[in-house]
Amino acid sequence: MDIKRRMELAEGFTPTEQQLAGTVLALGGRLHGLTIKELARAAHVSIPSVHRFCKKLGLEGFKELKVEVARAEEQQRHSGNVDINFPFNAGESADAVLTSMAQVYETTLTDTREVLDGVELDRAAGLLERAASIDIFTQSHNLYPAHMFCDRLLSIGRTASCFESGERQARIALASDCHHVAIAISYSGLGPNLATILPILHERNVPTIFVGTPNGCRLNPGLDVYLHVSDRESLQNRITQFASHIAVQYVLDSLYGCLFARDYANSRAFLERSLPATSLPALRRTELSPTEYASVMLNRLR
Repeated sequence: MDIKRRMELAEGFTPTEQQLAGTVLALGGRLHGLTIKELARAAHVSIPSVHRFCKKLGLEGFKELKVEVARAEEQQRHSGNVDINFPFNAGESADAVLTSMAQVYETTLTDTREVLDGVELDRAAGLLERAASIDIFTQSHNLYPAHMFCDRLLSIGRTASCFESGERQARIALASDCHHVAIAISYSGLGPNLATILPILHERNVPTIFVGTPNGCRLNPGLDVYLHVSDRESLQNRITQFASHIAVQYVLDSLYGCLFARDYANSRAFLERSLPATSLPALRRTELSPTEYASVMLNRLR
């Protein structure tokens, strides 16, 4: 969820924080030209109150608040004013829904591309390339893109796991070591499994990649790589997890692409070896030999 949305919802804010949030929202882009003293005066609060407000938002200080507000303003200008959480209204036509959902996709992908660091993505791919096993830890709707990512890793000969059961996740973590790599996925950084899994991974010296919003990443410090996703989706006030699903899928697809590119020859060779054994039963009954079938499928991949 972006900074403006968090201030609009004002979840858990004190009266002073609500007053500050209202002032910052009213100022909008003009906040960039103010000092912390000037903001405190405009909101009729103390300077320490501004510092506490920034910390409440998960920010380091006033400078980061100005940066995040400016980023939210820019996002709004480029989003076509689509509401990420409620992108369509009652009774809208199919064409209207199609247009709105296209805007949700475009906005989410643009936002995620802006916050996703290519250097960090490459570091994450390097960890996966060297890993003896890749273990994915997540819950709820994130399990869908996580399972797909796990299947793709298996398709290029990587040893990978992704379990829904919290008990199985804990056992996988306990059995891992420095030769494994863990991927923890939590949009908000508040996933209930993290309190159990992350300390185990730390104790076992497992390199860990975290996929989540910038604030979610800040809530879980000390990990090896952070891959940020767009944060404009509300955690509760929404139709469903449209944007967070799109953002996580984009990050995992990009990570898979980077890993494949780093070890292209071996990844492609494994695909070629596996095609005859993994084709659909109906296709195996064709007159093509396994080798011929593999050749046809590889030509389609080109």
